[in-house]
Amino acid sequence: MDFSNIALFRLSGARLDYLAQRHRVIAENVVHANTPDYKAKDLKPFESLLGGIKPVAAARTSAMHLTGGRPAGTVAEARRPDQWEVTPDGNSVSLEQEMTKGSETRDAFALTAGLFQRNVQMLRAAWRTGG
Repeated sequence: MDFSNIALFRLSGARLDYLAQRHRVIAENVVHANTPDYKAKDLKPFESLLGGIKPVAAARTSAMHLTGGRPAGTVAEARRPDQWEVTPDGNSVSLEQEMTKGSETRDAFALTAGLFQRNVQMLRAAWRTGG
């Protein structure tokens, strides 16, 4: 079976490609941590690359169903600074910031790969049982 026909696997593959590319950019920043006038780079968030894909919202099909626990828009993510420091020689690479981004990328990669593997396991189980 061709997994590229299943949207979940296409999206997972695109996310894994994005995370691998982001990891390369972070590694390049770390390598140039002592290069004068080097400006740290990063990729746009993955969500901005999705284009027209909109998040799925739960629909209330009955008045007896419970609504969500918190109204939309009441919780805002804390804004982190885009740039932590610039050295006197013009280098804007912060090793602490790069390590933070590297950890986030590693965790996102592990999560996406795990979801991919679990969905493959579900498909295999369905094929074995003939369902």
